[in-house]
Amino acid sequence: MKSMQTTNLQLTPEQREALQMNSGQPIHIVDQTTHKIYVLLEQGDCPELEEGYIREGLEVARRQIAGGEVSTASIGEVIAKAQQSSGTVS
Repeated sequence: MKSMQTTNLQLTPEQREALQMNSGQPIHIVDQTTHKIYVLLEQGDCPELEEGYIREGLEVARRQIAGGEVSTASIGEVIAKAQQSSGTVS
C-alpha cells in the first residue's frame, strides 16, 4: 500500500478560505489544464480514507462473520440505511 506523502506546497489564500468556509468538508479543485478534479481536506477529517480506520472496520467485520452475524441486504439497501442514519439521503 502506498504511504501518504507530504510536500512543501503552500495553500493559496483562496484554498485556505474555502477550507474555513466548508468546516471540514473536502474541497474539490479542478486543474484547468488537465480538467482532473482533486480533493483537498485536512488530514484526519475523513476517517474512511485512513488505513487504521479501514483495518479496524475489517476486523469488526471478521468478528461478525465468525460469530455468524450476516445479512442478506443488498449493497443498495446497506447504503440507503447508512445515508438515513447519517442524514445524508439525496
